[in-house]
Amino acid sequence: MPASASRRFRAKSRLTWTLAAVALAAFLLPWSSDSLVADEGEWLPEQIENFDMPALQARGLELSAKELWDGEKGLLSAAVQINGCSASFVSDQALIVTNHHCGFGAINAVSTVETNYLHDGFISESLEQEIPAPGYRVSFVKGYEDVTAQMHAAAQSAGANPADQARAVARERNKLEQEDLGPNTSAIVVPYFEGREWRRILRTELRDVRLVYAPPRAVGEYGGETDNWMWPRHTGDFTFFRAYVAPDGSPADYSPENVPYNPPRFLEVAPDGVNEGDLVMIMGYPGRTERYLSSIAVAARESYYYPMRRIVFGEVIDALEEAGQQSEELELQVQSTIKSYANAYKNADGMVWGLARNGVVARKAEEEISLREWIAADSGLQDKFGGVVDRLLTLDLEEYDRQEKDFLLDQLRFRSSVVRGMVGRLQGGQEVEPTTLEEARGMLASVDRRVLELLFTYADKLPTGQRLTDYDQWRKDGGSADDPLGLAKSLLDDLAEQQEFRMRVRGLRQQVGPLWIEMQELRRGKSFYPDANSTLRLSIATVKGYAPRDGVQHAPFTTVDGLIAKNQGGGDFDVPLPILSAVRQDSSLGKTSVCFLADGDTTGGNSGSPVVDGKGRLVGLNFDRVFENVSGDFGWNADRSRNISVDMQYVLWLMRDIWPAPRLLAEMGL
Repeated sequence: MPASASRRFRAKSRLTWTLAAVALAAFLLPWSSDSLVADEGEWLPEQIENFDMPALQARGLELSAKELWDGEKGLLSAAVQINGCSASFVSDQALIVTNHHCGFGAINAVSTVETNYLHDGFISESLEQEIPAPGYRVSFVKGYEDVTAQMHAAAQSAGANPADQARAVARERNKLEQEDLGPNTSAIVVPYFEGREWRRILRTELRDVRLVYAPPRAVGEYGGETDNWMWPRHTGDFTFFRAYVAPDGSPADYSPENVPYNPPRFLEVAPDGVNEGDLVMIMGYPGRTERYLSSIAVAARESYYYPMRRIVFGEVIDALEEAGQQSEELELQVQSTIKSYANAYKNADGMVWGLARNGVVARKAEEEISLREWIAADSGLQDKFGGVVDRLLTLDLEEYDRQEKDFLLDQLRFRSSVVRGMVGRLQGGQEVEPTTLEEARGMLASVDRRVLELLFTYADKLPTGQRLTDYDQWRKDGGSADDPLGLAKSLLDDLAEQQEFRMRVRGLRQQVGPLWIEMQELRRGKSFYPDANSTLRLSIATVKGYAPRDGVQHAPFTTVDGLIAKNQGGGDFDVPLPILSAVRQDSSLGKTSVCFLADGDTTGGNSGSPVVDGKGRLVGLNFDRVFENVSGDFGWNADRSRNISVDMQYVLWLMRDIWPAPRLLAEMGL
C-alpha cells in the first residue's frame, strides 16, 4: 500500500477519539444565535419577496423584489443551466456566456490536432460559422408548482416499511416529471429542507447549442491547477455559446435550418466595472451544499470520504496523463477528463484541509448539544422533537459503520466504464459477452486497469463486517482487472444489498429530516434557506478582500500587470504574445481588472453564474472559490467565504482589442 494511502487509512482510526472529544470541545465553543448573517444563503426565487429590501437598497440595489423575480420571470430568468454549470443570456439572440472550464468539454470535442481550438481559441465571424457543441444542453425555469402534498401522500400510502416509502416517493416523483405539461415544457421534481417541501420546476430545454467564442487555453485556464481554488487569480475563465431552435421557435436537435432562440429576458453587460464595497448578486444553479448535516456525517466525510476520493482521483489523473503520452490524438482526447478529475482532486484536498482547520465537526456537535438542552427545557418541544437528534445520529452512524464498503463498492462499479456497463446490463437481466479491457477500451485500457488495481488494494483489506463476499471469492479464484465481467458479476449481490440499505435509510430520513430542519429553524429564529440542489438560486454579496491568515491581507482585485508578473512563458503561466504586446505598447492597460472577490455564498454548479451589480447589469462571471472556502459547502464564514469572478472588463478588453469579436460586442450593445 502506498505510504500516502496508509496515512489516509490511519486518519479513519482517529475518528474514534475525535468523536469522543467532540462533546468536550463543544462545551468550550460559545453558541452563536446569530449564525445567519446578511450575505449567507443561496436563496430560492420564492424567498426574494421576504428580503429586507430597504437594507439592500441602502447597499446599492436599484431593483425591486418583483423585478428580481415575480413568479415566472424577472432578472433571474436570464440565468440558465448548461451541462451542470450556470450561464446567462446576454442578447436577444440567445448569446450565452459561461466559464471556459464549463465549455472546455465542447471546445475539446470539436478540436483536432490540426485545428486545435482548445489551444488557439475560437472566434466565429457569423452565425454560419458557429460550431455545434456535442452533448450540450441549455435549460431555464418557466415556473414552479408546490407538490409537497402529493409527495407526502405518496410516502404515507406505502405503509410502515421505510424502504417502501422511499420507493413510493421515487415513483411519484417520476410520475410528476413525466406528465404531459404542454409543448416545449419539461419538469424536475426536487425536495427542499430535507423533504419538508417539494417543488415541480417547469423548464424549457434547448438542445441545439453552438460554440461562438472561446479564448486560448492559456487565457481560459491561466494558472492551471497551480492556481485552481486559490487567490490571487488571473484567469480569463469565459466562453460564449448560442442556443438555437426550430424555425417555429420550438426546441429541436441540431439542424442547419434552426434559428437563434429569442429569450424572454437577457442581461445587459455593464460598460464599467465594480468597486470594493459594491453590492453584487450571484444568480445560478448551485449544485450541492450540506449545511445541515450532523457532526457524525461531517466527521465521516472528513476522515474517510474526501481523503479516499483524493487518492482515487489522483491515480486516475496519473493514469490518464500517461495514456495521453501515447499519441497527440490521445493526449487531446483525454484533456477534458483530466481537467474534471483534477478539479475534483483539489476540491477534495481543500475539503480535508478546511474541515479540519475550521473545526466543523466540533461546531456541529456544539449545535447538537444546544438543541438537546433547548428541547429538554420545554415540554412542548419535547412532544414534537424529543428523540429527533438521536434518530438522525443513529442513521448517520449506520452509514458510517459501512462507509468503507460502500465507497469501494461504488468505485468498483462506476470508476471503469467497462465494468459500469456490464453491471448495468447484468442487473437488467441481459446476457453479457466476456470482454477484455483492451477490447472494450483500446488505448485507454491502461487507465481502467491501473485504477481498478488500486481499488483492489483497498477492497482486499476491508475490515471484518464490511467484506464483499462474492468479490473476495472472485479474487481468491484469481480474479483480476483483465476479467471485468467476472468483477461485475461478483458485485451484484452486494450492490443489491446496498440498494436496499440505502432505500431504507432514505425512507427513514424522509421521516426525520423535515423535523430535523424545522427544529433547527425554530432554534435559530431567523430566515432559513435550503441546501443547494442544482436549482435556481440568488446570493447577495459585497466586493471585498479577506485575510486568510495572520499577517496576510488579500485585495479584492487582480490586474493585467499581475497576470504578466506571473508569466513563465510556459506551463500553467504562459501569457499569450498579443496580451504582452498590447501592454508593452500602452502600459495603462496593465491596470485592467482581471478578477475580483466577493463574499458570495456559492458552490459547485455556480461556475459560470452571472454576477450582476445593483442595477442588474452583468459585471462578472463566478468561476471559483478561495482555498479557505472549499469546505464552505458545510458552512458559510463571513471572514473566509469568498467567491472568485472574472471581471467583464477583462472579457470585453480581450474581445475588443486582443482577439476582436466586433459582431458579438455589437450584439451585446457594446
